[in-house]
Amino acid sequence: MGGIVDGFWSWSLVVVVPVLLAAMIAAHELALRVHARLSPAGSGKDDAAPGDEGFILSGVLGLLALLMGFSFSMALDRLEDRRELMLQEASAVGYLAMLAEGLPPERAGPLQSDLKAYAAARLAAAEMADGEERSAAEERAAGLRAPLAAKVRAAMREVPSGPLTVALAGAYDAVEDSAVRRQALAQAHLPARVLWLLAVYATISAAMLGYALAGARARHRVASTTLYLLIALAFGVILDLDRPRAGAIVIDQAPFEEAVAGLSAG
Repeated sequence: MGGIVDGFWSWSLVVVVPVLLAAMIAAHELALRVHARLSPAGSGKDDAAPGDEGFILSGVLGLLALLMGFSFSMALDRLEDRRELMLQEASAVGYLAMLAEGLPPERAGPLQSDLKAYAAARLAAAEMADGEERSAAEERAAGLRAPLAAKVRAAMREVPSGPLTVALAGAYDAVEDSAVRRQALAQAHLPARVLWLLAVYATISAAMLGYALAGARARHRVASTTLYLLIALAFGVILDLDRPRAGAIVIDQAPFEEAVAGLSAG
C-alpha cells in the first residue's frame, strides 16, 4: 500500500500527466452518460435553474485552484530553499579552504586535500538523479566528512588559541551543517497523500463539470478538454518542482562547481 501511495516519486511525469488527463476526460464522459440515464425520458428541461450549476461549479473549481495554488507555492518554496542551501554550502567550503591557507604547510596540505575530495564527492552526489545511486554517493560523501573533521581538529590543536582557531571551528561547522540540512531537504517532499487527494479532487471536479454541462445541454468537449489539459500540466509542474534532481526543473550547481574547482589539492 505504501508503495502505491508514494508512487508519485517513482513514476515519470510522462506517465503521471497523461494518466491524470485521461482520468479527468473519462470522468467527464462518464458524468455525461450518468446524467443522460438519470434524466426523465423525453424531458427537455432541467429542474435546476441555470445559475445553480454555475454557483456549484464556481465553488468546486475555485477550491481546486486554491489547493493547486497552495501546493505550487509549497513546492516552489522548497526549490528556493534547496538553492539557498546549495549556495550556503558552496560558501562554507570556500571559507574553510581560505582559512586552511593560513595554517602551517604540514597541516594545510592534508586539510586542503581532504576538503577537495569531500567537496567533489558532495558535488557528484548533488548532480545525480534521485535514486539508489544518489543515496550511495551521499553516503560516500558523508564517509569523507570524518577524516576532514579529524584534520580540522588536528589543525586546531597545532594553532595557538585565537581568532583562527575559532574561525576554523565555525567554518567546519558550517560545512557540515549545510550538507546535513541540504541532504534532509532533498529527501523532503510534499506529502504523497496530499497529491493523491489533489488528483482525486481534480477527477471529481471533471465529473461534476461534465454533469453540469450535460444538464445545460452543452458539452463543450474542446473547451473542457483544454481545461483538463491545463490542470494536468499544472499538476505535473508541481511534481517537477518537488523533485530536486529527477525532473526538468533542477537547481543549477554552477556556484558549487566553481567552489570545488577553486580548491587546492594541497
